[in-house]
Amino acid sequence: MTITTLPTLSYIDRLTTFADCWPPSLEPTTRQLAATGHICDRPPLEALEEGSHCITCNKFVKREDSVSALQSSLFGSNQESCYQGLKLHHAACTFLQNRIPIDAQSIESDLRGGQALSAIRNLWERRSKPQQHLQPTTHRHPQPSTLFSLPTELRLQIYSQIMPSMDRLTPITTLSKQSIRIVTEMGFSKTGPRDMTKINLLSTCRAVHEEALDILFTNTTYKFESTKLLYLFLRHIGEHGRALLKYVDVACGDREDPIAFSLLASCPKLKGITIRLRRPVLILPGSPLWLLDGVACLLELSGLEKVTFGECKVREGKLPKYLDESKADAAIVRRELTRPKGSPGGVRWVDGHLDI
Repeated sequence: MTITTLPTLSYIDRLTTFADCWPPSLEPTTRQLAATGHICDRPPLEALEEGSHCITCNKFVKREDSVSALQSSLFGSNQESCYQGLKLHHAACTFLQNRIPIDAQSIESDLRGGQALSAIRNLWERRSKPQQHLQPTTHRHPQPSTLFSLPTELRLQIYSQIMPSMDRLTPITTLSKQSIRIVTEMGFSKTGPRDMTKINLLSTCRAVHEEALDILFTNTTYKFESTKLLYLFLRHIGEHGRALLKYVDVACGDREDPIAFSLLASCPKLKGITIRLRRPVLILPGSPLWLLDGVACLLELSGLEKVTFGECKVREGKLPKYLDESKADAAIVRRELTRPKGSPGGVRWVDGHLDI
C-alpha cells in the first residue's frame, strides 16, 4: 500500500465535494467523512459502487457502509455493516489521528455488557412486581387512547411528571474508561436501587416516544469534559435526539474535535454552546492537522443564539490559558457561530490554513 501526496484540502473543500452528489438526508455522514479526510468519490459512469475515499491513503468506503457506521445509533440492529464501515483508513494514513473515538471491539464488548445489564434489569423488575394469578385472556379490539384527545401542552405536563427529572446543567460521563456507553454523572454516582421504570413511557408507542423525548432536551444543557464524550453522546441519542438537542457545554482542544463538531453541526435546533478551549487562541504556530480541522468544524456551526466561553481544568502548577472574552479569537468564534444558519462563513481557508 502506498501513501499518495495530494494538495492540502481544508475541511470546507472536502465537504464541498459531497454537495449535489449525496442527498441532504445524509448530511451527518458527509460531515463526518469530510472531518476524517474523505472526499466524495466520483467514479466513471460505468462504475457500480458509489462512496468516498481518503485524500491521503485513497481508502475507498461504499456509501451504504459509511451511512450505517456514521449516522445511526451506536447500538442499532445492523452491527455487522457498522463494523466494516468503521475502517475508513489504512494503517499508515495521517488522518488516523482524527479517528472516530470508537472501534468495533469496544462496541461488541459493550453490546455483550448491555445484554447482561438488560437481563439483570428485567429480572429485578419481575421480582419487584407483586405476584398475580394468571387470568384467562380474552381478545379485544384495541381501543384508541384518550390521552391524545388532550391538548399537547397538557400531555407534555403529564410526561414531565413521569419522566426522570434532568438538572438544567447535566454532565455526561462514561461507565468506565474503556466503555463507550454513557450516563449522566448523577446516575453514575447514585448508590442503591435504581428506579428503571420511569423511562418505560418511551416504549409505549412512537407518538408518545417522540413527544416525551422532547422533555429531556427542552431546557437542559448537556456538559462534556471532552469532545470524545460529546461525540459518543450524539451517536447514542441518534437522529431523533440530535433533532431535539438545544444546548451543550464542551471542553475542546482534543483529537476528537473534528468528528464531534462535524456531527454537532447537523443538529438543526441547536441554540447555544459554551466553549471551554484549553488555549487562548484558535490556531497555534505549526498546528497539527487535527487541530486545524477541529477549528474548521467548530466554525461551521451557525445560527446559534448564545455563545459563551468557560474556564478549563488545568494541571497543577500550570497557569490557565483558556480562550475567554478578552481574546480577539473569541469574537471571531461568536461572529461565525451566530451568523444566520446556512449563510457563508466570514473566514477563509488558504492551502488548508485559516486566514483571519
